[in-house]
Amino acid sequence: LLREKFREFARETGSVGQERVDRVNLTIEDLIDAGHSEAATIAEWKDGLNESWADLLELIDTRMQLLAASHDLHKYFYDGAELLALIAARRQELPQDLGEDAGTVEAFHRMHSAFERDLQLLEAQVQQFRETAARLQTAYAGEKAAGIQEQEQEVARALQELLEACSGRRARLVDTADKHRFFSMARDLLSWMESTVRQIETQEKPR
Repeated sequence: LLREKFREFARETGSVGQERVDRVNLTIEDLIDAGHSEAATIAEWKDGLNESWADLLELIDTRMQLLAASHDLHKYFYDGAELLALIAARRQELPQDLGEDAGTVEAFHRMHSAFERDLQLLEAQVQQFRETAARLQTAYAGEKAAGIQEQEQEVARALQELLEACSGRRARLVDTADKHRFFSMARDLLSWMESTVRQIETQEKPR
């Protein structure tokens, strides 16, 4: 809000001020061209006025830059807090259940693949956040620079922990699927052996 108000102030000041300065310059030039007795003094006044106007424009520009930098810094910390909350929410969405049978495990595996695809957008947001951090760190020093770096590291660490949790769940799902596949094969083999034993037992015994 402060930035917008000052931008409007700068726009109005620049427009009105330039018009007034141009009008004064034109008047001074007319006086000098007319051979005014104080032409030299008037010319000095003209130079002084134009220098003062240039100084004022520079001051306005500097103020605009400071407000822009302050806005960027506040937005950076706000975005960092938003990302941390988003990462925490995604972490909560990661289920612990691995499934009681092969069909359930397969369904969980498909859900997890979709979950990992969704995380790609979050990874891109974090990457953009880290690029902003690098840019801001060149503009600030001391405590502010340290705060920027600390926020960046916290976000990067939270994302890394989430990605590691995802990898861990994928590995557990694969292990669980392998276990159910083995049990299924073992049951089939036992069933076949039991069937074979029954066939042998029902055959006529040799005399």
